[in-house]
Amino acid sequence: MKRFNLTAMSIALALGSATVAAAPSAPTLDMYGSKNLKFSKIDLAMETTAGYNSMVQYHQEAQIDITFNQYSGATGDTYNIYFDGAKVATGPITGNKTTASFTYPQGGAFQMEIEVCDETGCAKSASETLTIADTDGSHLAPLTMNVDPNNQPYNTDPNTVVGTYFVEWGIYDRGYTVDNLPADNLTHILYGFIPICGPNESLKSVGGNSYNALQTACQGVPDYNVVIHDPWAAYQKSFTQAGHEYDTPIKGNFGMMMALKQRNPDLKIVPSVGGWTLSDPFFSFTDKSKRDIFVASVREFLTTWKFFDGVDIDWEFPGGGGQAANLGDPVNDGPAYVALMQELRVMLDELEVQNGKEYELTSAIGVGYDKLEDVNYADAAQYMDYIFAMTYDFYGGWNNVTGHQTALYCGSFMRPGQCDGSGVDEEGVEYKGPAYTTDNAIQILLTQGVPANKLVVGAAMYGRGWDGVMPNSLTDPTDPMTGTGNGKLTGTKAQGVWEAGVIDYKGIKSSMIGPNGTGINGFETGYDTQAEAAWVWNRSTGKLVTYDNERSTIAKGQYVRSLGLAGLFSWEIDADNGDILNAMHEGLSGQPSNATPTANAGEDKVVVGPASVVLDGSASKDRDGSIASYEWSQTSGTAVNIQNPTAQTTGFDVAEVTEVQTLTFLLTVADNEGATATDTITITVNPVNVTPINTAPIAALTAPSQANAGDTVVVDASSSTDAEGDSLTYTWTLPSGVSGSGSSISFVAGEYEQDTTLNFSVTVSDGELTSEASASVVVLKTSGTTDPTCDNAWDTTAVYNGGDQVTLDGTLYEAKWWTTGENPSQTGEWGVWKNLGATSCQ
Repeated sequence: MKRFNLTAMSIALALGSATVAAAPSAPTLDMYGSKNLKFSKIDLAMETTAGYNSMVQYHQEAQIDITFNQYSGATGDTYNIYFDGAKVATGPITGNKTTASFTYPQGGAFQMEIEVCDETGCAKSASETLTIADTDGSHLAPLTMNVDPNNQPYNTDPNTVVGTYFVEWGIYDRGYTVDNLPADNLTHILYGFIPICGPNESLKSVGGNSYNALQTACQGVPDYNVVIHDPWAAYQKSFTQAGHEYDTPIKGNFGMMMALKQRNPDLKIVPSVGGWTLSDPFFSFTDKSKRDIFVASVREFLTTWKFFDGVDIDWEFPGGGGQAANLGDPVNDGPAYVALMQELRVMLDELEVQNGKEYELTSAIGVGYDKLEDVNYADAAQYMDYIFAMTYDFYGGWNNVTGHQTALYCGSFMRPGQCDGSGVDEEGVEYKGPAYTTDNAIQILLTQGVPANKLVVGAAMYGRGWDGVMPNSLTDPTDPMTGTGNGKLTGTKAQGVWEAGVIDYKGIKSSMIGPNGTGINGFETGYDTQAEAAWVWNRSTGKLVTYDNERSTIAKGQYVRSLGLAGLFSWEIDADNGDILNAMHEGLSGQPSNATPTANAGEDKVVVGPASVVLDGSASKDRDGSIASYEWSQTSGTAVNIQNPTAQTTGFDVAEVTEVQTLTFLLTVADNEGATATDTITITVNPVNVTPINTAPIAALTAPSQANAGDTVVVDASSSTDAEGDSLTYTWTLPSGVSGSGSSISFVAGEYEQDTTLNFSVTVSDGELTSEASASVVVLKTSGTTDPTCDNAWDTTAVYNGGDQVTLDGTLYEAKWWTTGENPSQTGEWGVWKNLGATSCQ
């Protein structure tokens, strides 16, 4: 009996031991076979450049391959893969090493566990982090920021647009990266620029490799499809500050933008398609079939790059007037633009349903009257979220006419009738339309019927400028905007001058206006209160810059609030040190301050006594309210009886006189909030049958003091004046070889073996009286030998076009395309210069 009991116990123990031994062993992850648990829904070529379609392959589901090992114990029959506790895959166990292959639609970072099971039970692996990269950035941690501390915190109404452009190329010389963006102070980032394949001749004007890079991106891509211009900047470059490693699936600007969206999920990031040198394909969009190709490609682009929140169209400009002078159809481009907006809206609405997110449709537009008249923006606006009005680039170094490049209102330097386009220029030619100003543009758009809450006003985070605006060229010695330029502003990259004629705001601040805003390094600052526009000028060097400063930007913000507009945006964020973005917020906060009215007493008059004289103040204005009161008073001359001194329009009588009398009157106006302004008018009373005294005109002549052979030299007498306003004629005495007529003479300086002085004189006549002025230009001797290439030494600031030849260090080079500042010795397959061999020039 005892033996039987022992045998039964032994059997039971043996059975129990067999059950324990059959349980599967816990699996361990094979990291090599699992690609370090980094997977992606998008495959990007990281080591080459080729056509966009061959470099970018997006998949609706990521391919996942998980390899696990079980080198001891039972393996089990089946495996289960869990992401964050949810089963995502199952399958049979094939041996000691098993690979689970499956697809998964969602991007993200997941805690993965591997479970193996048989009929006796299951065992799980340790939890591991697995990432599936998707272009919405769901796999990324929020981006760590590195923002200039000068950017202050603001609580601006979230329904207000505060936008800016971030440009793809800013990561290079400027070193401005996505983590530098003051994203907490922004609602919109416009990513510039996304190009369109097809005709892009205008891009050649940029020089360097831009045109060739686009040709490469468009290989195998049908015309009128969008692509990425610079893959290296967009998704190949590793940014260590963003934690990019060699095997990071999506790097570059796009990778950082995706992480930025994780930090600021409400921030709108919109790709801007086109731009100044990338607008050529738009002019083919009068053909609907080409628009259809484009719209379909934008849809695919947004489906591939999920972090984008819509599309911005930067067509410069429907109707013409852009970089390509031969492109533009004033009749058909406008309707094509409206149709494009409608078709894009339909497509975006479909994407909203498909993807469950909102997409914005915006457009950056030129705002000169001649640009606005070619498009019915009211028709287009019904399909759009916002119109970004590019209220800058009104004046610049492309010619020598000075003026405010981003003024809110008309400047005090303007001629009578120039602001509203009703007057004539200095040559007596009627203006074709109102002056380029922010207010003129916005008023035209509002008159067209564009809703105010869709209009966004532009602020400039840069200045435009000229060299050679010397004091003797000014018609008003207190206002450099009345002077004449002599070429584009020059400077260095260290000063913020990245191209001739343009300077970053932070460069203006550091090298021109200084920390106190009063001017440094020989510069003086000024502000046109009528225009709400800033300038900085060096009267010794003639360098003049027109720009937005904090005051003018605040005025724009207040203007936006006063009209119920959508907000402000800026070009471009890498040029700011925080001052301008801060000012954008300050201007948009609270109620606008009251603007000072403008008093207008009318033009001076000459009458013959006896006479009744009318004083008319009806041209006085108040831009944010109304004129509440008028007051006329006499300040000089024989006293007269003003009939109603407090009327808008009044008058007085003068008796017959025996000699000329001059009477001066002051008009004081006050607006509905008590702000006042004044203006004067002079009435000259002549005796009967006495011919008014005519005074001689004042001749003024400006010219550069020196020039080099080959320079274009302008000798200008257009600033000559006549007190009676008589039309002037000009008679020139010119040096041999120079010809011309009119108010200015232009010629190309010749070559001389020694410094040679060229003398110019002009006689200015009002038809009765004359005056003379003279000027001299010293043309510097030509250096080098008689070899014609010796006069063409490479100039770091000069602009060269394809075919131009220069010499440097005894070698002759020829430009392949447009270039400036690129050293000719840096040749090679992708270099801009071609080595033509040795030359005798040194």
